[in-house]
Amino acid sequence: MRLLAFIFLFMVLLAPAIMAAGLQITEIDANVDYDEAYTYRVENRDRIDSNSVPVANGTRIGVDVLPGSNLTLTLRVENTFQGEDPDLRGIFARVTIEEIDDGADLEEDSIDFDLEPGNDERVDIKFPIPLDVDAGLYNTIIEVEGEDRNETPYSTELNLKLEVKKQSHDIRITRVLLNPNTVDCDRKTRLVAEATNAGSNFENEVALEFKSGNLGINSFDKDISLESSDEASEEEKMYAKTLNIEAPSFLRAGTYPIFINLYWKNFVLFDQKTADLVVRDCASGTISKPEEAKSEEAVEVIQSTDETQANQGEQVTATEEISLLNEPVFVPVVLGAFVVTVLAVVIVFGYLRAGKAR
Repeated sequence: MRLLAFIFLFMVLLAPAIMAAGLQITEIDANVDYDEAYTYRVENRDRIDSNSVPVANGTRIGVDVLPGSNLTLTLRVENTFQGEDPDLRGIFARVTIEEIDDGADLEEDSIDFDLEPGNDERVDIKFPIPLDVDAGLYNTIIEVEGEDRNETPYSTELNLKLEVKKQSHDIRITRVLLNPNTVDCDRKTRLVAEATNAGSNFENEVALEFKSGNLGINSFDKDISLESSDEASEEEKMYAKTLNIEAPSFLRAGTYPIFINLYWKNFVLFDQKTADLVVRDCASGTISKPEEAKSEEAVEVIQSTDETQANQGEQVTATEEISLLNEPVFVPVVLGAFVVTVLAVVIVFGYLRAGKAR
């Protein structure tokens, strides 16, 4: 009995070493891709958007993570066995950021891969950071698992810290919808845009503008109030604007941009998006089935007209072949000609006789 207990205790103590042997995370790189907000592109500010992370429990991921950004962790995973030791198969990495999504976890897995002894593989795991995330530290767990050909499991795990920061003033256009984005005969469409406060400060002088010179659009809403995203509901920190648009009938076919501009303090441009409206000539629009039927009818009409013209041609030819004897004016014309001829002969004959008498 003591022997069994000793064996069980030995296996319990040995298990973590077996699980960790042969499979290790040897490097971690972090990279942040920020939202395409206009202010992020033009502001003069140094940000740490990429960094190497020490491979040790409790390490802080040293990049500036903001709401709405995309975090990519690149892991180098190695099979540390050597020589004839086993290949590891079906290896995958999993990263879990705890309670970052309104109290829920974000979890992503890498693709599966195999490693021979002494080889390593780099894998990318990408996370979209929620826009309404609270600033603070979040526990981040990295797990790597695999097995050998005998289905013996191997794994390793790291616990890191991810800090999410917020800017004092951070307003963005978070949604733009132009429906439909292509018009022809019916030139009506609708533009919807949403602005969100992703910063830590309350904003009460926000302006949202729709503008297009070609389309005659110049709509400006100002003094919009947006609550702080740390304290408010989604409805309180967001503003939606809808505009019904009708392109002028004289507008030529082409693509016309509509600018959606978001201003802080009613005049400082913080974000800008563009929606393209495609205008087509009415005749060049997509042909519907009723129009196709109409086209077939037009073809039939053309064919009927051709047949009528052919029949008219046959009638003209028949008229030309009718005999003049059948015409009512023919007899008077012939009799008149005969009388004129006789008179002419009599006059000539009389003139000749008169000449001989002299």
